[in-house]
Amino acid sequence: MSNAFSKFVKDNKIFRDERYLYPEFVPETLPHRDSEIDEIAFALQPVLKGGKPQNIFVSGVSGTGKTVTVKSVLRQLEEFSDRAKSVYLNCFEFKTRYSILSKITNFLGHPVPRRGIAADEVFDQMLNALKKIDFTPVIVLDEFDQLIEKDEASKILYDLLRVSDYQKSRFGLIILSNDSELITKLDSRVKSSLNSQAIEFKPYTPQQLKDILKERCKYAFFDNVLGKDVINVAAAHAAKNNGDARIAIEALLKAGRLAVRENSPKVSVEQLKKAFNLTETRQLQKSFPSLDFNEKILLKILTEKDKINSGDLFEEYKKISKEPLTERSFRSKISRLEKLKLVKTMPVEKGIHGKTRKISLFIEKKELLQKLEQA
Repeated sequence: MSNAFSKFVKDNKIFRDERYLYPEFVPETLPHRDSEIDEIAFALQPVLKGGKPQNIFVSGVSGTGKTVTVKSVLRQLEEFSDRAKSVYLNCFEFKTRYSILSKITNFLGHPVPRRGIAADEVFDQMLNALKKIDFTPVIVLDEFDQLIEKDEASKILYDLLRVSDYQKSRFGLIILSNDSELITKLDSRVKSSLNSQAIEFKPYTPQQLKDILKERCKYAFFDNVLGKDVINVAAAHAAKNNGDARIAIEALLKAGRLAVRENSPKVSVEQLKKAFNLTETRQLQKSFPSLDFNEKILLKILTEKDKINSGDLFEEYKKISKEPLTERSFRSKISRLEKLKLVKTMPVEKGIHGKTRKISLFIEKKELLQKLEQA
């Protein structure tokens, strides 16, 4: 009896190394992010001489390379010097003061139980752990806007920024968010103490997306297995979705796997388009059961008024909901829907009135309406 897996190894002439298309992969080179890399490195370079790194606030819409760029720079920093070590926390997973302080304290070499002690006690244990290390910790808080709704954002930053009040230890902080206005929503005491270097990641252009995809595909696929126009179509699809490179990279991975499954000699544009649809359908099926009443209302409005400004969407929402969310909770819901890849947002200028976000559906309207009708 033959092994069920043997044919996939023997017949795979598609992937050289599919890991280059994984969402968590950090490539050696990051096309079109040289200036952002330089800015982050400059803010962190004081640590090389035992100084305090500058705090950094990184903003930009999804898929603009914020996370991968920060991780790449920190990897280079740790390879270059043993004076700094970093810990990465995604605030979708670590969403409370207790969980964040515990993760940092564990990172510093002092194990903390998952429950049973107060957050203030964890903070004290973190201070004790800091006394015993010989490096500067750099704390990365990704998707930080998730902490705003729960009033945890200012609390955790207040904790980390007041470390120097107790001892000479130095922290480096890197905050990442899709919301470029996030810092303005923090407590005034925290804002003044944070004193962060703001770095904004602009959406990739269609040509930049092509360059990024070519670089990844060079290592992910064998030569000459991508059909004509596959990269161009993937780049165009990503450009249509706010220049989100991750969408195209994920679709190329799925298209390659379809080619392997179908025993195709090449990855075709048809398989790529099938991958687009599969991604959207699976994302809706996976996410829909977790949506609450307010999130479903917002999606229903977007089926009728696509590409609507954030403020106008909030007004439409208030007309329908009997107990409407606060504006801050509304923004958090939009961020969550974007993270779930159900909506997409694009910052737009409003002249003297500042900035807003244009919000539209990321998924097919027809499938969403069917789900909403069945709910």
